[in-house]
Amino acid sequence: MTESKANNTATGDLLLAARLGEELYAIPIECVEEILPALPIEGVPQCPSFVRGVVFVRGHLIPVISGAERLGIRNHQRPFEPHIVCLRIGDRLIGVEFDEAIDLVQLGDSPPLTANECGAEQGCLVCVVELDGVIIRLLDPKKLLGLEETAALSMIPKTGRDDG
Repeated sequence: MTESKANNTATGDLLLAARLGEELYAIPIECVEEILPALPIEGVPQCPSFVRGVVFVRGHLIPVISGAERLGIRNHQRPFEPHIVCLRIGDRLIGVEFDEAIDLVQLGDSPPLTANECGAEQGCLVCVVELDGVIIRLLDPKKLLGLEETAALSMIPKTGRDDG
């Protein structure tokens, strides 16, 4: 995203706020397909460690990645019942495990600190903003999956049975 897009997103768009540990993250709502409660995740042999496995929902196999691992959060304690935020990335549905999907938020007019200004231009961070005294990290869903993740997840089928 360009800096002007980061500023537009930070000041006007509706976002889903989600928690990992004590940190709050936000994802543009237009990328969120649905939020799933804790579901049994079936492991997939020989996948990279960031891939928790797959869930089968309404005829679709959805790969689930660990949000904490993808964002490099150290010493993260996975909750007993995490939420799975299903994101539409291109033609693919991807689940990202968060501790909790909290609520929809619309950020105010406070100027964001862009990823470039934070030194995080290579990651999936768009910007960091303050809302009512809380720091929120805005994520770019397309950057949540790097080349390694995209290649690994391409090996998992996009759908299971046809619900026709």
